[in-house]
Amino acid sequence: MPPGGGGHCSAVSSAADVLIVGAGIAGCEAAWRCAHAGLAVVLVITNLDTDYTLASPAAALAPPAGSLMERSIMGAGSSPSTRSWDLHRAVKYELEATPGIHLLQSTVSDLLLDESGAVTGASTWEGVDRPAALTALCVGSFLRARLRSGEVTETHGRLSEMAYDDLYERLVALGFEFVPVRFTGPVSVTGEPFEESVGYVVESVAFAPQERASPPDRPASAALWRVRGLFAAGVCVSSPVGAESAVEVSYEQVARQGMALGYELVATARASVGQSERGSV
Repeated sequence: MPPGGGGHCSAVSSAADVLIVGAGIAGCEAAWRCAHAGLAVVLVITNLDTDYTLASPAAALAPPAGSLMERSIMGAGSSPSTRSWDLHRAVKYELEATPGIHLLQSTVSDLLLDESGAVTGASTWEGVDRPAALTALCVGSFLRARLRSGEVTETHGRLSEMAYDDLYERLVALGFEFVPVRFTGPVSVTGEPFEESVGYVVESVAFAPQERASPPDRPASAALWRVRGLFAAGVCVSSPVGAESAVEVSYEQVARQGMALGYELVATARASVGQSERGSV
């Protein structure tokens, strides 16, 4: 259990339309899309200095049209190779300037469920519940993460960032199935290469293909079928059999997944409002 994870009184924040756990590429793209559609978004990350950072010091990117990646690269200055730190700063500036997004540094440890078993937000080890109409997991390599460097093993999702097992254990208790994924280093969250560092590997898990609401031969959905109100995108979701593994997905593909998640969350939220209005007539 993380520090503060037990024995404290739980406080409750005001409800959001959407709670997105993880502010990597997929989570930021989805949050930005939802906020521009008028939804109130809480975007949670364990470290505010690492949102939208790449897994490499720099990369040549071909951003999807209309994406947060495209807008941020234009703001940071277009170049053949985009530095991770420059992209991070441009994205953070854009997120903070977007009405409707509350960027929160916190650690999600559990899911909130109503009497019917639907997800209604998440709780944090800091002791504050974060209720939301819809919840999306974009947690990248942070589910049951083990970072191995030489003979040392730590519970980190990437260098210097703790990855607690609480959320993973809760998902397992709810019946979710996972497949192992593997990420290799070294990387830098500051945009500078670790030229003399020892290499490392992060071993984590991704949602198994069968956890998706839609089979591979049907239109893609980010919804997870075991519980209502829960979605997932990015490298924490395994690709269908025969497609690329979670580890092989490119930055641009993850951005597209985040954009698709955002569109689906907006459509789901609007449909829910429409059903409520029809029910009150």
